[in-house]
Amino acid sequence: MIRKHLKILTEEVFQHARQTLRDETLRRLNPQELNDLFLAHNGVCGLEAATALQEYGEFVKEKRLESGSERISSYNYRIGKFMEKFFKNVRPKYMHLIEKDRKNRIALEVRSFDGRDIVDPVLKEARGTILMSGFLSPPAVYRDLMLYNPNNTRLREFDSPFPKNNRLILAAKNVSSEFKKRTDPMLEEWKDYVEAISNASQGNLAVFFTSYGLMHKVAPLIKTGRRTIIEEQKTKRNDVIEKLRSSSNNILYGVMGAKLSEGMDYPGNVLKCVVAMGLPYATWDAYQESLVDYLEQQFPGNGRNYAYLTPAILRLVQTCGRVHRSSEDRGCIVILDERITQPHIKRQLPSYYQKEMITVESPSDCAERIESFVAHAV
Repeated sequence: MIRKHLKILTEEVFQHARQTLRDETLRRLNPQELNDLFLAHNGVCGLEAATALQEYGEFVKEKRLESGSERISSYNYRIGKFMEKFFKNVRPKYMHLIEKDRKNRIALEVRSFDGRDIVDPVLKEARGTILMSGFLSPPAVYRDLMLYNPNNTRLREFDSPFPKNNRLILAAKNVSSEFKKRTDPMLEEWKDYVEAISNASQGNLAVFFTSYGLMHKVAPLIKTGRRTIIEEQKTKRNDVIEKLRSSSNNILYGVMGAKLSEGMDYPGNVLKCVVAMGLPYATWDAYQESLVDYLEQQFPGNGRNYAYLTPAILRLVQTCGRVHRSSEDRGCIVILDERITQPHIKRQLPSYYQKEMITVESPSDCAERIESFVAHAV
């Protein structure tokens, strides 16, 4: 029977999905459809199949333990535990998906739209809580997404502790990564901006795009005379740092939200300028649409901001933060997307961004601002 349960997943679900997804990478799945497959083929519901897999997995683990085996885990048990969650979590806050990755591998997923079930009980039990991050702006969004009852909270946002004179924040007025505006003239305008920034700045320069697709379109157009480092699937962080340390004449191309733009330190001010090419909104798919709908029900009027805009701003600011890793670091931040200057988007930025961000109208204007900043280095 265990083989039959696994066969439902491998042949009826995964093989069928591999054929039907085609160009899609994500599709919503009704758990009742999978439940019906187990009933039709094996005469048991999905939860019963999950229990059987877990029980068999426990049996396997006991036998391995008795035999002195070092490996006592069981894949059957883990599959059963996942299936239990898949069939039990069917409330509106959950979404069931079937997904195909770049290697054509198929996976089932169940995602929660709401993290308050986990965070809220912990915060309520604590006498005091300190949540630390370089970016929790605007704080009201994070308060709402963590607490069911935020009435007894007080919000306070602090400016960056790093010296203001050590940073220049620019935003271009005449470019946008909005899909309908990604024309050949726009690609040329981006190229002109990066070349002007490269000529005006001193030290290593990093350009981060909203996607790998956009990076592969624009990067080949750019001519700077610098050594080029391009983020790829096999790129190792340590190798990138070594290249940046060995020379100050590099241009690094990467993607916002990927391995080189988040959770990576660039010590010793090895980056002198970061260019964020576009506003990194998430791919609009079945999950993103459902997340917006759910948060709109929870926070009327704010669903799109909480689910779509705020995460994009987070990825953007995380990317721009690669330049200033300490109070001694000095460098430029350039955002090449006019949407960031729009009031309803600008007010989602950290307060010091809102105060310091300067709008530039052209590549030459941008270059002049950077040259002046470089010339006035203390």
